[in-house]
Amino acid sequence: MSKTNLPNIDLNLLVVLDKIFSERSLTQAGKKLFLTQSAISHALSKLRDHFDDQLFIRLGNRMEPTALCRTIHHKINPSLRSIMESLDDRGVFNPLTSKRTFCLGLSDYLCKLLLPEILQKLGEQAPGVSIRIVQTTYEQRLEMLKNDRLDLFLGCLRKVENGVKTAKLFEDHEVCIVRHDHHIKNDVMTDADLNNSKFIALSLSESGLGFLEDFLYRRRIQHNIKIVVQQETVIPSLVEYSDLIGIIAERLAQRHVATGKFRIIRLPLADTKFEIFQHWHTVHDNDYAHIWMRNLIQNVALNL
Repeated sequence: MSKTNLPNIDLNLLVVLDKIFSERSLTQAGKKLFLTQSAISHALSKLRDHFDDQLFIRLGNRMEPTALCRTIHHKINPSLRSIMESLDDRGVFNPLTSKRTFCLGLSDYLCKLLLPEILQKLGEQAPGVSIRIVQTTYEQRLEMLKNDRLDLFLGCLRKVENGVKTAKLFEDHEVCIVRHDHHIKNDVMTDADLNNSKFIALSLSESGLGFLEDFLYRRRIQHNIKIVVQQETVIPSLVEYSDLIGIIAERLAQRHVATGKFRIIRLPLADTKFEIFQHWHTVHDNDYAHIWMRNLIQNVALNL
């Protein structure tokens, strides 16, 4: 059958294709659509016949899309999403009555800072709106935005590709945190401190160096890193009963210092500032619901 013969295809089949694409699993797609795996498999079979292509190939536990499937999804996803959201909100976004779900990419650090007030404001302004939090690496986030698997990603600004918009939320600084009775007493670490200490580093990248890794690498003492984690909020618990030095965001560190169990010390750097932005795909620029959520997050960030 013709690969371009779209007018004769059942819209429900495209919904199934979209869900398999986002979940990479027939089972999970079925759960999201409240369909049995048999029904999902039958729909996929019809899609394969229609497009004369495998569309998805099983690799381990994941269903990976073919090149044609990626092209089809890229074309249909914005339209499908617009249709589903219009049906959900009856064409007009009203936060008081909306049942919409927003998928947000947040690290555990940003969840700690922002999520409590975001949930409070949702309860007050949009009781039917829900959110789903996804923790991603830097490499995953742009791909998920482009594939519409994320509504928004919050994090540091790195390479921004065409089609992705950003807005600054707030600034923070990288600091070191140690237990309150740690043997280093200076407010700023000396070269001797750096050479004789073991560190806990944070990296949200699959391949690149995190802030501390890069700093120590340039000083040729990267071997002083004892452990690299992707969960920033676990670092204080790792330093509390050890001589390890962890590096975390200052806003987070101040909360732990207030318990009396920790102290902040600083690296010998003039500036450790970083900036947090929210990122979204341009297809959502004029989406009233999306604009509302972006404004809500912006207001929460202003109150930090």
